[in-house]
Amino acid sequence: MWREGYVRGGDTRFYVRALGSPQWREPVGAAGGVGNGASEEPRDDLVLLLHGWPQDGSSWAAVAPRLAAAGYRVVCPDLKGFGRSDTPHSGYDPATLADEIAQLIRNLHARKAVLVGHDWGGAISLATAFRHPGRVGALVVASSPFRQLDLTVSWHVPLFNLPLAPQLAFKLAGRPLTRAAIRYSAVVQTPFDEAAMDRYADAVTVDPAAWLAYYRTLSRKALVDWGIRKVRRRVRFLTSPREPHRLRVPAAVIWGEEDRVTPFHLAGRVAHDLDARLVAIPGVGHLVHEEAPEVVSDVVLDLAGPGPLDPGAARLGSTDIG
Repeated sequence: MWREGYVRGGDTRFYVRALGSPQWREPVGAAGGVGNGASEEPRDDLVLLLHGWPQDGSSWAAVAPRLAAAGYRVVCPDLKGFGRSDTPHSGYDPATLADEIAQLIRNLHARKAVLVGHDWGGAISLATAFRHPGRVGALVVASSPFRQLDLTVSWHVPLFNLPLAPQLAFKLAGRPLTRAAIRYSAVVQTPFDEAAMDRYADAVTVDPAAWLAYYRTLSRKALVDWGIRKVRRRVRFLTSPREPHRLRVPAAVIWGEEDRVTPFHLAGRVAHDLDARLVAIPGVGHLVHEEAPEVVSDVVLDLAGPGPLDPGAARLGSTDIG
């Protein structure tokens, strides 16, 4: 059964949806029967699913039950700036975002978590794994560039960095813009019914200036880093950039072969830089966790292990997600 409520990570209240045993260290304004597990020992059976733009935590509805059926506790927060989570206009630098997710893991009463991130959720998962490796048991990144950008395809990135115009556009026409973005991003359209479209439109129209901070902070840093690397490669006397810190956790990269937002040609380089396994999904676009949830679930379970339950006994139907 899905449980919903608020859990704090640093200064941010995250609205979360959860399947599995509800162990929380700090329930805030709890709803749906969320309980306090502060008296329990911390556990290592948590999977934290982090969505991207233009979605919210409900986008994992087809992945979470498969992981819960294997015995994992699965939590799907609305990211800061989206949906029902807090929407501050600052604190979107990688260090702050990583610190908040590490604290969220603690307040979900876990020593460490398997992090699965799509799009901006992937960028946050990576920042957390590099900054707080002791809080991350394994990492799955889906359709999320790392040190790589292709602005000939990701043309929305510079547009979202313009002053005033993007938030005004989403205030005035957020719903049609969100629908158009999802229709453009997904190759497999069946998961995106009217109810899903309405949820995602709600998630990004609460306060567009908040989620735009991801583009105006993280993407600008990525562009600066990319430019510095390009210059150093061409100017021989400059010191070569250091290689990225190696991840200290097992990792996998998932990518749709027909992704029009973060094109597939970036995937191999991302997997190389992370020393991660690459899983390419044919016939799928950018929203891989909704277009191919079975594949995403299988990759997570293959990387993290079959789960606390006997794999032979785990059945999707054993989890009530009503």
